[in-house]
Amino acid sequence: MTAALVHIHHAEAISAAGDDLAAARATFAAGAQPFVVPTHFAARGVHHGLCTALQPAPGESRAIALLKRLLARLPALGDDDAVFLATTVGAIDCLEQNASGPTPDCIGILLDAVQRHFPRCPVTLVAAACASGQSATAAAMRALRGGRCRRALVIGIDICSEFVTSGFVSLGAVSRTLTVTRPYDAKRDGLLLGEGAGALLLSLDTDTGTAAGPLGALLAAGESCDAAHITAPNLAGEQLAALITRTLQRAGLRPEQLGGIIGHGTGTIHNDQSELAALDLVFAGQGACPPLLSIKGNTGHTLAATGVLQIVYGLDFLRQGQLPPQAGLLQPAAGAERWVAAKTRPLRCPRLLSLNVGFGGLNSALILEGRA
Repeated sequence: MTAALVHIHHAEAISAAGDDLAAARATFAAGAQPFVVPTHFAARGVHHGLCTALQPAPGESRAIALLKRLLARLPALGDDDAVFLATTVGAIDCLEQNASGPTPDCIGILLDAVQRHFPRCPVTLVAAACASGQSATAAAMRALRGGRCRRALVIGIDICSEFVTSGFVSLGAVSRTLTVTRPYDAKRDGLLLGEGAGALLLSLDTDTGTAAGPLGALLAAGESCDAAHITAPNLAGEQLAALITRTLQRAGLRPEQLGGIIGHGTGTIHNDQSELAALDLVFAGQGACPPLLSIKGNTGHTLAATGVLQIVYGLDFLRQGQLPPQAGLLQPAAGAERWVAAKTRPLRCPRLLSLNVGFGGLNSALILEGRA
């Protein structure tokens, strides 16, 4: 038996792809890669996906400014609602701005800001590396189905910073070109980081108070940990494949009933290889595979915001009935030809599989359905 549908009543996204959904739609359609060198920290020539409309006040954390911009677009919440906040480093720029003083609680600063905005609601912090956004969404789904809240607001947010950039550079994960990332491409050589904020208002109730009804629904979500390596994924993709299969079963679906896939697709050698291997296992023996896309070619890797942004943008792809071209793709990697393309492709049905992978072997899979 499949679990109750979780309906999406409100969705917002801010990223390098666009300050609003209309701008992002144009960026995706053009396959644009709007990466620039940040000026608010020493980026050493590494390009990032920045929220260019963001203008923090003097001394204000960029994370807090981005959060305020997102919160201004969201509805009010009540006593029986709950908030789930996904972030990896929070207001990390507070540490960079205060290097000689007491060490600030960067995640706590962001968490407190959310709690002050929603003083009547419990706020749950979810920090599961790059899978945080979808992990928070899965936690919200469980809370709704368990009757622990009437509505659940999921927020995913992270910013570009010297701290995070230095970490990924030290791991050798950043693109050696420093200017572009190429998910699933034969010549991919690493990721570029991005920043963003996304939000989803969820409920089991279909009544939105408007004639339009819900934007879509979340059918199922699942998580696992393959524990292959602290930073590298299982290259055979076996654990991720098993998770995808279980998630499909929870939704009462077969692989051929998916219209498309939004992959994690960082543009690193190992991530893309393991993800393609997992998909090959799940869809083995099938002729036509659903189209695959990574939004990171347009936005950069937005860490905890990624999973939420994938759902918000995925809703728009479902409304349009197509996946945009894979940004940065010149020549598909070996085995990727059946999955990715540098052109717009139709969705064969209104359902998407969204995947996230995080450090420590974390895997997240979620199935999204568009409004009929």
